[in-house]
Amino acid sequence: MTDKSLNTMLVEYSLQLLQQDMLTNSLFMGGSVGKSLRDMLLTESQSRTVTDPTAAALTGRLRSDAGMLRQASSNVSEAKSIMDLANSGVTTLKTALTRMKDLANGVATGTMTYASVQAEYNSLASQITQTVASTSYNGIALLDGSAWASDDRVTVSGGSGTIKIQSGTSSFDLALTSFASFKNAFTSTQINTVAKAAAMVTTLNGHITTVGTASTNYAARATLLDSQASSLASQADIMDTAAQTRARANESRSLEELVLDLLLRETGTITDEEA
Repeated sequence: MTDKSLNTMLVEYSLQLLQQDMLTNSLFMGGSVGKSLRDMLLTESQSRTVTDPTAAALTGRLRSDAGMLRQASSNVSEAKSIMDLANSGVTTLKTALTRMKDLANGVATGTMTYASVQAEYNSLASQITQTVASTSYNGIALLDGSAWASDDRVTVSGGSGTIKIQSGTSSFDLALTSFASFKNAFTSTQINTVAKAAAMVTTLNGHITTVGTASTNYAARATLLDSQASSLASQADIMDTAAQTRARANESRSLEELVLDLLLRETGTITDEEA
């Protein structure tokens, strides 16, 4: 840099500082404008944050909606767990009933003796009773309809039960099938003759169809609920991201900072942008 260029830069810089000093003195040292600025900049009680209230409200709404969607996702996931547990219970019933039918058919056809199957048949009957009585979720009986009347979380209608699940601003019902009639309903005396065993095969076939239908319905509902829970969680993530983006876009500088920034912009900078 030549001496002339250096001298020119120093002169320009000095003029800018002088200009800034003159403007600052003019604003701060006299007149109503100066008084207002002095009050605004020097009085602590006047310090406030300049934030767009509409933008702030929008950010809050986005965060609120994200929280609601995330809670809905959690509730729907819980509903899926209920369906999974109910399905597990009826699957156990189906397996036991299918084996009981095999034993009854063996007695009916003469390929098995009543004495050889009696103990296993009774064991399976006890397993069915225990499964119906014990399959529950957070204390809600899922297979034993006889317990629903005393549980205000379950609505009983026509022998079926429903559990209401809250999802956001709406709700939906989970339908439950009662197998209370299966408790203590089976005993080996039902197959202690060929004729009784043959009749029992038909009865057990009907029960197997019933629990199979329930299992199919529960599995299908669980799959749908799993998809809905994932979708709600994804929507919540999108809302959270939008809220964060909105928050970063808000003006958060104090009023003092805004005024000082204005002063600096109006009086120039010490950087030669053309160099």
